[in-house]
Amino acid sequence: MGSPSAIALQLIRNCGSMVIVYLLLFSSLLHSTTAGLMRKDCKKVGAEELIDEEGCDLMIVQINRCSGHCLSFTFPNPLTKKISVQAKCCRMTEWEMLETELKCDGGSRQLRIPSALQCECFDCAVQ
Repeated sequence: MGSPSAIALQLIRNCGSMVIVYLLLFSSLLHSTTAGLMRKDCKKVGAEELIDEEGCDLMIVQINRCSGHCLSFTFPNPLTKKISVQAKCCRMTEWEMLETELKCDGGSRQLRIPSALQCECFDCAVQ
């Protein structure tokens, strides 16, 4: 096996044009995002949550949610010949549990509802 520089040279000879295309695509993407497409306004917003439990009175509770835009993009990766994905989602990083009393036919019930305290952009994933 050759030295790292010899391997890099061979890679450039074999894949030089692909690497150039990849770098051009990536630099174009970076330019686009810095030109205004990279909005990041993930923030806490007030919301009304309707509680509709069978046998209980309807109730509206004031909570905070996370809402906004985070950087997300996909592009064809000529090196791997696959689609590369970079996706961020606006999510709660801190929250509090709000307690309220729900009036029901069989008596009252305590209800705990999460309410956002702080929001940030994180990798999108199913939890």
